Amino acid sequence: MSNVEIEEFVNEREILLEPFEVGNLGPDSIDIRLGGKLLIAKKVDRIIDPKNGMDMEFDEYDLEKGPYALKAGEFALGTTLERIGLSNKVTAQLEGRSSIGRLGIIIHMTAGLVHAGWGYKKPSTLTLEMSSVNPNPVYLHHGMKIAQLSFMRHGRPPANGYDDNPNSKYSAQLGPLPSKIHKDY
Repeated sequence: MSNVEIEEFVNEREILLEPFEVGNLGPDSIDIRLGGKLLIAKKVDRIIDPKNGMDMEFDEYDLEKGPYALKAGEFALGTTLERIGLSNKVTAQLEGRSSIGRLGIIIHMTAGLVHAGWGYKKPSTLTLEMSSVNPNPVYLHHGMKIAQLSFMRHGRPPANGYDDNPNSKYSAQLGPLPSKIHKDY
């Protein structure tokens, strides 16, 4: 979708962005900002088993108290400042911004797709799976433009959106959430 279509879909409430700032629109995407909480993965000196939801341990960091210096090889879960909702007519793709990538910051590992129907019942934040390949620490600031969303409209909406699926694990999230893959077993 172009910026014109994105703004039309926001006005028609097919895309919910709270808050929505027209100045964050690019030609075919919208910049989204880093929210206030980080979960920093702790080194636990054991194998992480996806079947066990309690294996990963995190320290919480409040970005509203100051920036966090993400170190090389460190893994953190962040959250978007914006709450997002998509009707069943729209899917979104999350990507890093070029300016952030040039600092060596990766903002998602594999979870870049935001499914149709995500957050439409209750707009929700997106969890960012961040790491750094920069050999130097890089500050992450609350409210910084960290990623971008592009949108694709469906010719025919899916029968059920993300929030309508009883197996959806991350509906109505308002902060970074660790993996719930153990619920697949």
